[in-house]
Amino acid sequence: MKKILPYIFFALLVTAAYLSFDWAVGALIHSRKVVAVPELSSKSVNDALNLLGPLGLGLEKDGEQFDKRFPAGTIVRQTPVAAMQVREGRIIRVTVSQGGETLFVPDMVGQPLRNTQTALQNLGLNVGEVDHRPSLKFEKDVVMATDPPAGASIVKNGLVNLVLSEGLPAADVLLVPDFVGQTLPKAKEWATAHQLSVSIREEANISRPNDEVLMQSPIVDSPIRAGDALTIVVNRPGGAASDQGPRIYYEVPQGSSDRDVRVTVIDEAGEREVFRRSQAPGSKVELHVQSKGHARARIFVDGVMVEEQPLL
Repeated sequence: MKKILPYIFFALLVTAAYLSFDWAVGALIHSRKVVAVPELSSKSVNDALNLLGPLGLGLEKDGEQFDKRFPAGTIVRQTPVAAMQVREGRIIRVTVSQGGETLFVPDMVGQPLRNTQTALQNLGLNVGEVDHRPSLKFEKDVVMATDPPAGASIVKNGLVNLVLSEGLPAADVLLVPDFVGQTLPKAKEWATAHQLSVSIREEANISRPNDEVLMQSPIVDSPIRAGDALTIVVNRPGGAASDQGPRIYYEVPQGSSDRDVRVTVIDEAGEREVFRRSQAPGSKVELHVQSKGHARARIFVDGVMVEEQPLL
């Protein structure tokens, strides 16, 4: 009996210490003030902290999710919920919105309507308004343009408006043909035949043949009348314009196969293509362009916009 008395005494001491500690902690907790959890939904994390701090409550981010109802960085839901009575020191866990899920508009120009509808639905997008225009370039019911354009970002389930070809124009309607990629004499011959004035500008693109039309204004399928002006930008790599104008530079990412690189310029005259070519991995695209007013260049790789550069 004498041998086990020390152990009994030690056990009693431990039990007493535990009970004292438990009583002290319980007393401390229950002595804390009871407060109501505020409504944090749709508030920023910083605003939530400002609300919780004076109440003696903490904040912990429990995760993030896409939710178009709430701007990115605002709180979607909380635990405990608003108005619940809790004691000071309680941690409020919140889920923060990443905004609406964004997608890139695919390049559907030249595709039939049915293919376009299927492709957009598979991506989580919907067809919006559908307009019809006559066209020299596209067959009937083929997509001529999209709004937003290819490569632009759009929220999931957003609407993409389409312009469809209704086929060849009526006999009394004159549309501008697509001269891009053609030679300058061909464009001038057509303009003269339809009593149009021609304005010619020179740019340099070492990847294209000399005297090839790089861009035009009005663009293809635009209505035009006798007496109007047709502006043609022609390639003259050896001319004085070879090192003039804003510079566009892009380095093609490394990979196992060539990439389709397309460059467009957006300025006061609209959007136009200035470069399109299959490029080897690691190769460099460098060109100078002429622009009107504030302008920017968009670079597409395999139909997806990867970069936008201001033209200064």
